[in-house]
Formats: sequence, structure tokens, C-alpha cells
Amino acid sequence: MVSRADAERLGLAQNGIRVLVERDLTSFFGSLNLEQPKRARDLLLEFVPLLVRQYGEAAAAIAADWYDDVRAAEGVRGVFRAEPVTVDEAVAIERTVRRTAGALWSDTPEEALVGILSKAGKYTLSSSRTTVMRASFADPGAYGWRRVTQGVTCRFCHMLAGRGAVYREETAHFAAHGHCDCAAVPSFDPSAPPVDVRLYEASKRTTHMSPAQKAEHNALIRRAIEQYTD
Repeated sequence: MVSRADAERLGLAQNGIRVLVERDLTSFFGSLNLEQPKRARDLLLEFVPLLVRQYGEAAAAIAADWYDDVRAAEGVRGVFRAEPVTVDEAVAIERTVRRTAGALWSDTPEEALVGILSKAGKYTLSSSRTTVMRASFADPGAYGWRRVTQGVTCRFCHMLAGRGAVYREETAHFAAHGHCDCAAVPSFDPSAPPVDVRLYEASKRTTHMSPAQKAEHNALIRRAIEQYTD
């Protein structure tokens, strides 16, 4: 089982990447001429995807190296090397920028930065999490992945952590809120309990759900939170 110290090491690396993303994004926003909102929006549409991809590649490389280190530390047999996976978040990023950029035409244009900052780290760290998740399924010595929480954690994340159980289905999505500090770590224990099937449902993406489907999904999450965080 991956130690708490090793999980925290990955978490610290993820947080370091997030800090750099937010630093560079804040600096870029400060360079914009907010008296030209359309131009500012268009520049953000160009800059933010590039920023997220750049740091996403770094996050993926760090996660792959970390995976190989903990695999060796656990003494897992066989030869395997994790491959960095950079997730293409361009569509989600464009939606976020366009949605939040409306503030550029208001008396509080800085709200646009707040909205983008709330998502930029999440999109960047999806490459780190996906790298570990995919490696845990490609690795013959692994048996899926666990969600580990860091620091002060919300009830939603505690619920999806499933009390240390393992996600063994490749269809699982790493659901995360804007400033989520959770990490994915591999499980090398064949006897580790699998997560409740409801947690797969709770982790689904909601982007393309209808209002009725979202309401049903939210109700499922509320029930799962009550069970897993009591």
C-alpha cells in the first residue's frame, strides 16, 4: 500500500504546480488592458489553454516519475514504467473563459480572473491524476487506484475517497472541484476492497446531463455523502 508520506509527496507536487499556474495567470491578467474587454477576452482564450497544457505536461511527468518511485518502493515484481498523459482540456477551458469573461464588460472585471483561477488548477492537475489512473490499469502489478485526500477536505471528496477502497473500473472519472487537493495513487493490494458502485455514478461528468439527470445525480451524491461521511 502506498504510504501516507508518499501520497503527501505527490500532493505537495500537485499544489506546487497549481501555485505556478495561478501565479502566471494572475500576472498575465494584470498585463491586460481592461478598457478593451473584447481584446482582453481573446487574449485569455489564447493564453489560458497554452498555460494549462504547459503545466499539465509538467504535472504528468512528475506523476509518472512518482509512480515509478512508489512502485519500486513497494517491491512490485515485473518491469513497468508509467507514461505521462497530458489531458486535452481545451474545450472545457474555452467554455470557462467565455463564461467568466462577461465580467470584463462590468464594473468588476477582476471577477473574470477569479472565475478562471477557480478552474485552471483543476484542468492542469487532471494530467497528473490521469497519468496515475491510467498507469494503475496498464501496470500488471497494480489493481486500480485509490483517491487520497489532503489537508482540510470537503465532504464531497471524503465521500469519493470511499474510505480507502479502490477504483478498479477504467470508466471512473476523477471528479474534482476547483481547488481540490485530492490525488490518485495506485493500489498494489489484490485484496483491497473495491469502492461501492454508487461512487462510480457519483464521479460521472455532469457537463452533458439534462436538468433532470443532474437533479437525479445530485440526489445520489447527497445520499452517498450521508453514508460515507457520517
